[in-house]
Amino acid sequence: MRHVRSIAVSLSLAVLVGALGGCGKKETKDNGAEQQRKGRWVETREELPEELVPWNLRQMFSAGGEVHLLASRQENGKTVFSEWAGQGEVFTDVTQGWLASVELPCEEVVGVTLTQSGDGTQYLAANYALPEETSYRSCLWKSDAGQAKDITPEKWTVPNEEWCMYESLRGIAALEDGSLFALTYTSMDLLSGEDGNVLESEEVSAQYNDTVVSDGENIYLCATENPGMQIEKRQGSPGGSVTKIDFPTDSAYGANICATEEGSLIVAGTDGIFRRRAEADAWEKLLDGPETDFAMSDCWCAGLAVQEDGSIYALFQESGGGARLNRYAYDPEAVVEIEEELHLYTVYESPLLQQAAVMYHREHPEVAITIQYAYSAYDSGEADYNAVYQELNTLLMGEDAPDILVLDGLDMDSFMKKGLLADIGEAVGPMEERGELLSGITGNYIQEDGKRYIVPLQFGFNMALGRDLEAENMASLEALADFLSGTEENYLGPQTVGELVDKFYPYFCGDIVKGKQLDREALGGKLECLKKIAENCGIAESRGKGERAYSMWDLASGAKLAFSEATGFKNCMFPVAIVDYIQGSFAAYENSFLPLLQTGICAKSRYQDTAMDFLRLALSESVQDTDHYLGFPVNLASLEKQAHEDRSESEAFTSIEAEGGEVEFAIRQYSDETAEALLAICKSLDRPAVEDAKIREVLIEALGAYLEGAQTNEATVQRIEDGLKMYLAE
Repeated sequence: MRHVRSIAVSLSLAVLVGALGGCGKKETKDNGAEQQRKGRWVETREELPEELVPWNLRQMFSAGGEVHLLASRQENGKTVFSEWAGQGEVFTDVTQGWLASVELPCEEVVGVTLTQSGDGTQYLAANYALPEETSYRSCLWKSDAGQAKDITPEKWTVPNEEWCMYESLRGIAALEDGSLFALTYTSMDLLSGEDGNVLESEEVSAQYNDTVVSDGENIYLCATENPGMQIEKRQGSPGGSVTKIDFPTDSAYGANICATEEGSLIVAGTDGIFRRRAEADAWEKLLDGPETDFAMSDCWCAGLAVQEDGSIYALFQESGGGARLNRYAYDPEAVVEIEEELHLYTVYESPLLQQAAVMYHREHPEVAITIQYAYSAYDSGEADYNAVYQELNTLLMGEDAPDILVLDGLDMDSFMKKGLLADIGEAVGPMEERGELLSGITGNYIQEDGKRYIVPLQFGFNMALGRDLEAENMASLEALADFLSGTEENYLGPQTVGELVDKFYPYFCGDIVKGKQLDREALGGKLECLKKIAENCGIAESRGKGERAYSMWDLASGAKLAFSEATGFKNCMFPVAIVDYIQGSFAAYENSFLPLLQTGICAKSRYQDTAMDFLRLALSESVQDTDHYLGFPVNLASLEKQAHEDRSESEAFTSIEAEGGEVEFAIRQYSDETAEALLAICKSLDRPAVEDAKIREVLIEALGAYLEGAQTNEATVQRIEDGLKMYLAE
């Protein structure tokens, strides 16, 4: 099954971008011996003061050669701020009176920035919504004789007539001359540092990251438009001269940038940490991504800063709350030595795989694991599996065949029959016996000979969502057919034959084939159920341009039944919110699971023991604890932890069609009772959904006449058998 593309998570996107680069390289050999190379950049974790524990760290920046932190917290329903400076090995509260006096009348604040001009004047910018408002407004304050002076530009205070929303600030930086450079979604503005008046303005004509950095004289913006990612170096005002600098990696999205007072640039992200000295023509790579927390998928960088000695600091926000501060500096005694290089191939990029590869390298510095994928985790297009097969077969026939294979969407049986996969029972079996894994899911992969070659690292399930029907009425094909045949109301809305097949066939595909033959009786029963459903919903010949079948978005208006692939507790927030809104119910259709990240070890690998050890780590709590929206964990302890996590930070707002028009819709954290119900469903799943392109093709070709009443059940079964006879025999 293809991965679900989540609708929700802009924050998560920051940690999902870019391939996981190599963790290191083998050194040159001298007389057959590996030579160690001393001297490298290293990452170290810095201790944060206990006084900062109740504060939410929002930003990090450099000032006067020191690293500064901006923090916020809620007090009596208001948001207040503090500033901390790294002085030696400790952080000290250096909050000025004007900043301490700023109190925002709300608890939700985004896009907070503290910036400082050459003369020491400080400015605070923030986006927040008042309790009675539904859209955020941007505000700007300055320090003025120890007081906070509101200098919000007038254009930020007037809602846009077309969109009924305020101008939204994306980034701001102070220049040495006392002016401010501000980036919004529609314009770049040069503001007066005295009163906030707009001095110059230019419409935005490119796509930029939400980052504005300055070296005091110049402004740096990260342009994300193709072809090529670039950094724009703008001299002061929006209309000033622009120099374009090629980006050091293939992807600028989610990358973090900072500039030193001398004009050097630092870029850090999943591909590594890069530096470009002032007036230099090339980037130098200081550290590979997998050597850093930038490659970890359970945290994301909230800011960079450079200390006077040249060391780099990065502030990370952790999934589930909390923060960490890392320092990056050159250590002349640090040793680089890679003894084993393992390659992992996956059809789809995955944050869980990325997390596992980075963590394994940290536990075993002598082992590097590189990941190659065909499609990004959030790619919305259809996968070209012919191209995937061609690429993978070429790799498998070469000397550098992948050591670890993730085969979602591919014919895993063919890999097993060709002897391309090793038995992984020694890694998975003991974990099942100790009760660490959901054996109802992982146990389905044991072969008749007792061996297993594949294990899913994650899973999902098909969530049936209903209005005016109970969970038991939509828990199986038979129950749903019986219910719909007894009502005249249309629940699904018109479906094409292909849409109807795609909704239901993966859940009976495994029931209608016995060995190499079609089970005619089982197929006939499934077809009768499909016909009852089709008689209720009606068959559409085709879809016009822009038309689509009903989905869960339509449950508050036209539809009464919809299906959604549930792939994580956070991913369930939207469908559960819809069910709560319509006062409906949900069920796991056919009690089936959707296997995700189906992983095996290549029989050709020289490093099977290491690959087996990596697989154990990928199945462990340390990797599976994080909810990435893309799948439930097969690790039982991780599943239970995720069920009881605080999901309030993932709450969101959107709009849906309901009550005869468009209404604002809140996606809130659901109740503990609902979380327990989802947890119980996950623990009960024991049947894998099965897809087969040929069976799907024949079903679609044969069912049209039958569903319209022009062909008998027996004739349809015969037609399907004729279409599959040769295929099944092979």
